[in-house]
Amino acid sequence: MIYEFVNTETGESRELHYQMGSAPVIGEIIKKNGEEYRRVSSSHVDAGMDAKVHGYPYLSSSLPRNLEGCDTNRQGKPIITSRNHEREVISRHGYERE
Repeated sequence: MIYEFVNTETGESRELHYQMGSAPVIGEIIKKNGEEYRRVSSSHVDAGMDAKVHGYPYLSSSLPRNLEGCDTNRQGKPIITSRNHEREVISRHGYERE
């Protein structure tokens, strides 16, 4: 998993990889290459591989056309604008995320 850290001297943000079970807790200070970093709450929510592949907004090919609650393109394919929008549409229509 990717976790966000902030350099304690410069305030510069950096992402580091840790296995879920071994990641420092939020607020913990670690040393990396002679510099101190404090783990912070991520400023983004890792929405999984889908968000990394196509990002938001995206045109959904898997949802039905002309779906209520979504803007659509000319062919009626729904446009998902954010992770929250995706969750809301899935919940409203009883779908499950793959």
